[in-house]
Amino acid sequence: MKKKIIYLLLIALITLTCATGCFDQDELEGSHITTTVYPIEYIVTRLYTNGDVTSIYPNDTDVTNYKLTDKQINDISKSTTIFIYNGTTDEKEIAKALVNKNNNLQIIDPSFNYKYGVEELWLSPNNLLTMADTIKMKLKELSTSKYAAEEIEKNYALLEEDISTLDANLRNIAKSAKNNNKGTIVIAYDSFGFLEKYGFDVINISSESNITTSIKNKFKDKTYKQIFVADKNNVSDSVKDLVDNYGAELIEINTMDTLTEEERSNNDNYLTIMNDFLNTLSNIVLS
Repeated sequence: MKKKIIYLLLIALITLTCATGCFDQDELEGSHITTTVYPIEYIVTRLYTNGDVTSIYPNDTDVTNYKLTDKQINDISKSTTIFIYNGTTDEKEIAKALVNKNNNLQIIDPSFNYKYGVEELWLSPNNLLTMADTIKMKLKELSTSKYAAEEIEKNYALLEEDISTLDANLRNIAKSAKNNNKGTIVIAYDSFGFLEKYGFDVINISSESNITTSIKNKFKDKTYKQIFVADKNNVSDSVKDLVDNYGAELIEINTMDTLTEEERSNNDNYLTIMNDFLNTLSNIVLS
């Protein structure tokens, strides 16, 4: 009789434990999530901590010219549970190739149409948050555990707070600059045009036809001093002319397609790199 009572108590305890969710196992736990550009990798690592997250791009990679081999496609398709990519670029072809190899693969495309250039999807904090919200919703849909879904939601709230702070700081820099009649910036890279949405007056000279005599004279008389570029070593001859003959200074902005080995070693991330960008911008327009 005593054994029977103990047995019934154990059954009741197990039932109660299951009801409270201790066995609420998430099928995605331990999954391998493969991403593309670094900002997508960053979002995923902030939102979902129960899986392995890697990027298809090695550090220091020029993503526009990087091509996966057939072997890499095969290996990624076998090891990946979820593939998260930017569907506005050729990365959609990578997604198709992976799904052809593994039709059980889950894919997420958090991208949306952009106005200036693809990097504005993450260089603009507001845009990055939109991408993060899409990834959050998709991961919650794929999760089989309400507790894992709640964890994703909590992590998103923390990420939202960090990114919203960046967004507010960027708007404040633009507002202060305009109040001091210093809100004009010159860019030689289309994606930086997103700064227009934050309140800056943007002069885009990425096209050589935009470099007029008036603009040259404004560099000559120091009305304009800096040009924002993505790569100092890859600018047009007309921009080089502004540097060599009109005193323009090139300011290189990290577009974060991938991180460098040094950035990884220094534990740099989206937040630290964006804050460096905001500090650079602030020093230029508020000095």
